[in-house]
Amino acid sequence: MGNVSPVFAGRAAELAGLRAARARASAGEAAAVLVGGEAGGGKTRLVTEFTRDLRALTGCCLDLGAAGLPYAPFSAVLRQAGRDTVTSLMPAAALPELARLMPALTAAAPPPDDGTGRLRLFEHVLTLLERLAGREPVTVVVEDAHWADRSTRDLLSFLFRNPPRGPVLPVVTFRPEEPGTRPLFAELARLPHVTRLDLPPLTPAEVGDQVRGILGHADPDLVRDAHARAAGNPLFVEALVTGPGETVPGSLRDLLLARVHRLPERTRAALRAASASGDRVGHGLLAAVTGLPDPGLSEALRPAADHGLLVADGDGYAFRHALIREAVHEDLLPGERAALHRRYAETIERAPDLSDAPASALAVHWRGCGDHAHALAAAWRAAWERRTATAYAETLTMLERVLDLWDRVPDAASLTGLSRPRVLQAAAEAAEAAGDPRHGLPLVQRALDETDRGRDPGRAALLLILRASLRGFQGRDDELDDLREAERLAAAPTPARVRVLAVMSSRLLVYGEMDEGERRAREGLGLARALGLPTGTLESIVAAAAASDGDGDLTALRRLRHDGLPPWDLARTVNQLAHCALNTGRAAEALSLAAEALTIAENAGLTHSAGLAPAVNQVEALYLLGRWDEAAGTLARRLDRHHGPAFRLQLMIWRIALLAARGTGPRPDPEALTVPLDGGFPQTALPLAQMIIEWRLAEEDRPAARAAVDAVLRHPRLTVQPCHLWPLLETAAHAGGPRLPEIAELAARLPAATPVAAAHKAAVTALTGGPAAWDTVIRTWEELDRPYPLAGALFDAACADLAAGDRASAAARLDRGAGIAARLGAAPLARRVRERARRAGLAGPSGGPLTARESEVIRLLARGRTNREIAEELVISPKTASVHISNILAKLGASSRAEAAATARDRGLA
Repeated sequence: MGNVSPVFAGRAAELAGLRAARARASAGEAAAVLVGGEAGGGKTRLVTEFTRDLRALTGCCLDLGAAGLPYAPFSAVLRQAGRDTVTSLMPAAALPELARLMPALTAAAPPPDDGTGRLRLFEHVLTLLERLAGREPVTVVVEDAHWADRSTRDLLSFLFRNPPRGPVLPVVTFRPEEPGTRPLFAELARLPHVTRLDLPPLTPAEVGDQVRGILGHADPDLVRDAHARAAGNPLFVEALVTGPGETVPGSLRDLLLARVHRLPERTRAALRAASASGDRVGHGLLAAVTGLPDPGLSEALRPAADHGLLVADGDGYAFRHALIREAVHEDLLPGERAALHRRYAETIERAPDLSDAPASALAVHWRGCGDHAHALAAAWRAAWERRTATAYAETLTMLERVLDLWDRVPDAASLTGLSRPRVLQAAAEAAEAAGDPRHGLPLVQRALDETDRGRDPGRAALLLILRASLRGFQGRDDELDDLREAERLAAAPTPARVRVLAVMSSRLLVYGEMDEGERRAREGLGLARALGLPTGTLESIVAAAAASDGDGDLTALRRLRHDGLPPWDLARTVNQLAHCALNTGRAAEALSLAAEALTIAENAGLTHSAGLAPAVNQVEALYLLGRWDEAAGTLARRLDRHHGPAFRLQLMIWRIALLAARGTGPRPDPEALTVPLDGGFPQTALPLAQMIIEWRLAEEDRPAARAAVDAVLRHPRLTVQPCHLWPLLETAAHAGGPRLPEIAELAARLPAATPVAAAHKAAVTALTGGPAAWDTVIRTWEELDRPYPLAGALFDAACADLAAGDRASAAARLDRGAGIAARLGAAPLARRVRERARRAGLAGPSGGPLTARESEVIRLLARGRTNREIAEELVISPKTASVHISNILAKLGASSRAEAAATARDRGLA
């Protein structure tokens, strides 16, 4: 019998877990599965058994190192789906992007990468999976993801964090012991819709089933020995029972090689040649390298297939397990290994069509045979192939290989056409595109060290803005220092200065530095026009800066909306208008604009990139309009399908807001509560602090609320964006405490250019002891149709009325505020209104007025008199005084003497 057991032994619980996940996916729920297991542990066999009779698309990650094709498993998935299917499901504009994975899709070249190419590719892959599942449920399997290239890992992470809508089940297998990918899979396993299945060793009984399947019988001694020696590993069990009666080898490598050594010499030679290519090799390439044309190559490989060492894989062959390939390759002598790599390199040079990734393969094989010059040239070509595929991390890998070989190749500069500082810059740019500052910062520093700032200030300036970007990835404020130094160096009116000013002005806006950002952008725009350079980016920056969060001139921003912008830029522009509408109190208009931006993004296949910011503004607009059920539903849907940390944090702000306003609902992610409030971008830190303070106040945890106030008031850019600071200041004023004078001082000098800001300013002034203008605040929220702040203002105004002795006005305002709070479902506010009315005697539970004697008693009680002292002063018995006090507590709805005294003072009774 063969070495592979026809019996699927064990794994019943894991198979049930996969089937349960598929049932959830088929029902339209988000679901994904991670299958972890040691090498040879049976991951592939489990997935094969699960997908039997299912519609499954499978791609494998191969242990090819730099020779591998980026996104290889997804290229395989597209090939299995078929060109005709993909072209019928996807819009024509998406095909050039998807052709990065499947070149046969279209002859059209992909558009130039403007920095959004990879996101667009990820969006199109997600959309394709959703549309494939529109016909019938589909399982997408990615095998051996511990070998995935960085770009594949990023795409996997994107799909897991943005689960496809519809019956799509991603299943990923991996080895948990691989240190390079362990953190990724641990992080993905924490997502709420992900099931992680870790394969335990087979039990003795399950090993017995496996052995019986292989041999047709299961001798108890053999099973016991196989289980003990293989430790329940299915692949090792197969190897152990292959040659019964033989001495068991002492190591796994020897164990696997023993199976190879029993094959004919011609088969062993073909396997040795195949091992030098990696886990997989095409039939044509292997035939050329071995010199065995058909049918000789097929005849040579047949025994390896029959013994379960090699399997057919499309138009080529793959080792059944990577451990087998490793054992065969490591058994080669150094001279044999170098000779094979040279034959592969020479063959691919003559016939590059024999390789899926010829430049990358050449880089590996030329290096493997010690030809550094050819290896450097091939790595350089491979880097730009990777860049075209938007595989930025793999571009970086190849460029680092070029740099590693640089000093060993005398004519490296002529082979690449660039100096080493320029190659260092290219590598740092690839790291920037990959979001990898850990690798990028040392590279750009080396480039700066090798650049003479005096002789080439423009080049030094470009390197500084590159370093600024990499520092920005780490959340470091010193990126602005680099940008200002770059601006100083790039003083000449050149394209380099235009580039510096564009980047600098854009980042200044992110930090809320609107005035300087606009000034720099206008200078850059003028210079770009003078030099005949493209102006689109700078026009967008100028328009956004001029709008100034809604405080400024929106003319340019509105004009851009109708200038025929590409979908990404159009969605961003429309959403910027939505942001401005929110900050100026036009929530209904903002809701409409956010919906428009979302539609633009969705129609362009950019829902999970360009559509994220409009989604946040949509939730904010619904919240401000008092449409809380819709806001909560939208939040739930978005949070169920989006798990990127930055986007989740933005949505968490509004989950906390709803929790504070309603008093019930889902709790925020713990990570959102650990974000430092005294740093970061103000457009995130300030609204987050505001909602945390509101939530703590709603829970009557005033110390925690004041702690949040203390933290956020230390923010170094607290005042740069008044639209975010004004609502925070009002909330902070409600928290009270020793920071009230500081809050009052901030409010006195902060500009209030919009009706929203003016209303907040009036409220803060009143809450911090200044003149009360509650009528103005109430009128503003009425005009802007903002029910929740209106109800809050009515409550605050009523409290001011009571302090001034105007009980009639207070009663009317409390009554109106209670009605709005009830309609909204604002339970904490409704409770405060009710308590205040009760304490003021405006809506007490008993409803009866105090008698003359009770009025005398309450006045004495409010002065702190005991029952005996009250009795002596009123010439009544202590028992009678006690009865009066009980009646007073009931009429005032108070639970204690102290509360009754406080209520009496509030009502003017004492």
